[in-house]
Amino acid sequence: MNVRLKIICVLFGIAYFYFLGMSVIQDIPDFTRGFKAGFKAGAEDGANIGRGFDRETHKPDPATTLSFTVKPVSGESSFPNTVLNLKTGESMQNEFSNFRVKIDRAPLPSWLKIARALFLLIAVFPLLFTIVFIPVQIYKVIRSIVKDNIFEPRNIKRLRWIGYCLLFIFVVLMLFGFISTVEARTLIHLEDYRIVFRIEEEYYWLLFGLVTLMFAELLKISHSMKEEQELTI
Repeated sequence: MNVRLKIICVLFGIAYFYFLGMSVIQDIPDFTRGFKAGFKAGAEDGANIGRGFDRETHKPDPATTLSFTVKPVSGESSFPNTVLNLKTGESMQNEFSNFRVKIDRAPLPSWLKIARALFLLIAVFPLLFTIVFIPVQIYKVIRSIVKDNIFEPRNIKRLRWIGYCLLFIFVVLMLFGFISTVEARTLIHLEDYRIVFRIEEEYYWLLFGLVTLMFAELLKISHSMKEEQELTI
């Protein structure tokens, strides 16, 4: 097989591993903290509902960390805030696109806490399995390519599963972002900004998933053409 193709596939695999690793390092800790906090809050609310709510014995809501996307009320590129440039001593206009805040008391509605806990409980274990499953399949595909077995039917199935898993991660992160946006809108009202739901880094998971599925279909077509050529000869 062409040596250039081998090199490109190996480099593609390295880039894939790097992308997944960086994404996991950045996204999973927040997701894990959200899972623990949401599950704990949901369990406490469920217990309170079961035994009857007692205001005297009810503990105050714990501190909550929220990450959400915002847009200036006056429109994008309106720069509603100022920040001091310490080098020149002058004020510069600026605007934010994301906020990360910590609220000491977060009186979320019980239904929202329980919904968050259920979502995370359902999604977290398949998500962890997916994060382990994808690198294993990528390694198997690269190993087959290096051994000149690029048209092996199992590679097509592996690539399809990788694509489906990446799309699954995209959906989970998108839903988690939506829930976080609903929570932020419930607890926070900003003076110069409005909280919006926006898909940002999640696009990478969608893009890689679709590209992987497209590559799997191209490999399937190439495999069929190879078989037809061998039968013709």
